Amino acid sequence: MITSLDFQNLTEDLKSYVLLNNGQHVAERNYSIYSIQLYAVYGFYVEVFYLPGSDEIDQILAVNSSEVLELYLDSIDITDIYM
Repeated sequence: MITSLDFQNLTEDLKSYVLLNNGQHVAERNYSIYSIQLYAVYGFYVEVFYLPGSDEIDQILAVNSSEVLELYLDSIDITDIYM
């Protein structure tokens, strides 16, 4: 297991590998020119910034701020929890 700081210090290729093999997609949002995907991995969250139309990843960042996570609250469906 790695920390968010360890993750942030990985190469982009290793970050992608870790997310592909261990990450859980949580939510998505759009900002500026990006489609941003939120993943949970090893007890922390990671944002993946995609350039729409090209499917290229621009950056992968560990999230350490609750302010960033609040941007996803409206897109997370929790209706199944109450059924």
